[in-house]
This record gives sequence, structure tokens and C-alpha cells, in this order.
Amino acid sequence: MQCNQWMTAALAGLMLAGCATVDKAPAGRPGQAGTAPARSSYQLAQAVGKGQAGGARQFFLVRQGEQWQLAFDENAFAAGAGERLAYWPQEKKVAFVFDSARRPADNGDMCDNDTRDRAKAGYTVCSSAFRVADNSGSTVFARAFVGVATGGASEIIYAGKGARFERIDQAEVLAVLERLGLERQVWLRDYRERAALATVSGQNDFIRRYERDDPEQLLPKARALLKTLAANAGILEQAERATPAAARYAQRFMPANPRKYCNALKADAEDFRYCQGAASEIVAALAASRGAAARRTDLCLAVARAAGAGAQSATCQGYGAGACSASTPKGQQVCDILNRKGQS
Repeated sequence: MQCNQWMTAALAGLMLAGCATVDKAPAGRPGQAGTAPARSSYQLAQAVGKGQAGGARQFFLVRQGEQWQLAFDENAFAAGAGERLAYWPQEKKVAFVFDSARRPADNGDMCDNDTRDRAKAGYTVCSSAFRVADNSGSTVFARAFVGVATGGASEIIYAGKGARFERIDQAEVLAVLERLGLERQVWLRDYRERAALATVSGQNDFIRRYERDDPEQLLPKARALLKTLAANAGILEQAERATPAAARYAQRFMPANPRKYCNALKADAEDFRYCQGAASEIVAALAASRGAAARRTDLCLAVARAAGAGAQSATCQGYGAGACSASTPKGQQVCDILNRKGQS
């Protein structure tokens, strides 16, 4: 008898599913299920897990008062609030990026008080601010079927844990993205990031891409940077030509009698004999190393003079020893030229 009652309830649920209204949004999210524009520019795809949104631009939706704001900095999401999504500009496709690799069917899931707690269960459908009760036919049938199978016990469990089927409110998500102008915001983000690529290839690419659409007037800066990089390359080339080859520097450090280098090892007869036999090679290697350091120092001084940066003795001594570092803008300019910064 009880089984027949539950079956009747299941069938009634199916009959009512077609006209069920969407529940009010959960606490913390004002309003009810949103209404998307008549024709949205975007399509909401099935959610993906972290690391599965290949080729997409990741972005975040963060609440500021009653309004959603679009952000690209993950710190805005790491605070434990907000929404993480991926956007594929070519297809204008958007998908939620949840913590779990499991892909929730139709962007919906069975949620309860525990899974709605992001600190406990991570970022899922159940902890999204865009979730609403899912009263679609498929979920009503699924719940009714489970109720029949368990003789009604599942309904008691559901009630105790505040559980229900919930899904992402597609209409509301698409409406928010339309209001925020996602496509243009992503375009502007790419535009600014490309402008910040302070390399010859990067600036040439920026000029080529945005020559006819430069909303923030960044093209003059790009062209000025290219001139600076070309001038820096010229300074280094001139200094290289003016500085003798490394072999000539090595000659300065070659003693007339290489075997004298071994005199310091006379106390150990075996080491002394070995050194005497390999003295020429050992001394040549030492001379080459010292000559290379001396050439680097002179090259640095030549660059500093050509760049009008003054003597830069300390900076050039450091560069000769292997690394260029500076504490002044002029010194940093010399290091940038020597390190060929931006020349790729």
C-alpha cells in the first residue's frame, strides 16, 4: 500500500514538473532566477574542473554590494567568495570552473547543507551564488524514483540535511555577462597585456594587431619603446666592436714561464709533478677566465659611456664578475643594454 502511495506521488511529480516555478535564490543572493536577454551573445557550456579549461581565458565574478564585477585576478576569488569561469572567445562559450574534476550533468547536482559550505566541500554547483532549485522533469522523476525505492526514507534524510536538486541559473549568468560586457572586457585585458610585453617582437605584434583600434592611445608608447630598444641594441653593438676580443685579454694574464705557477705546490711532490706536466693547460685556462672577466668589465664601461650613464665602476666590476646589478636608473639602463633586455 505504501509503495503505491509513493508511486502515485512520483507520477504526480512528473505531471507537475512541466509547470514548476524556480525557487527563490538561496540566502546571500538577492532576487529570483534571472531573465536572460532574448538572444544572449554567449552560451553556457557544461562546467569543467580546474585545469580542464584548455585554451580558455579564465575570469572571475565578484560581488561588490548588490552588483557583480568582472575580475581577472585570482586573488579576488581566493578570498572564498565569487565565481570562477572560463571563456572561449572564438565560440563565445562560457563554463563554470569548479574544484572537482567531476562534470555535473546539466550544471546541476544534489546539494545539502554540507556541500553548500565552500570551506568544507570546495567550489561546486552547490556553493555557487548562481544556484537555484532544479524542478525540471528529470530531477523530479529522479527524486520520486529514489523515494519509491527507499519507501520514503530518502525524503526524511533530504529534509534533515536541507537537501534538494540545484542547478546553475543559466539565464541569470548570461544576463550578468551581457551587462558586464564580457567580450569587450576580455578584449581590453588582452590589449593591455600585449602592450605590456616590452620586447621588440611583442611591441611589433601589438602595433600590428591594434593599429586601427587603440582605445587607450598606447601605440605611441609602443613605437617609442621600439626606438629605445633599437638604440640600446646599437649601443651594445658599438661597444662590442670597440672592445678587443677575449683572446687578446687572455694574453695579458699568461706568464712567460707557466711552470712557475706550480712552485706553490712544491711541498707535495706528487701534486708538484702533476702540475709541472699540465702547467701550460692550467695556466691557459686561468688566463682565459681572467681575460673574460676583464673584457666584460671593459665592455660594460664602454656601454656606460655610450649611453651617457657615467663611469658605473661598481656596476661594471659586478658585471665582470658574472652578474649585472645596479641601484640607480642609469646603472639599470646599462644592465638592461648588456643583458639585451627586450631584444627578443
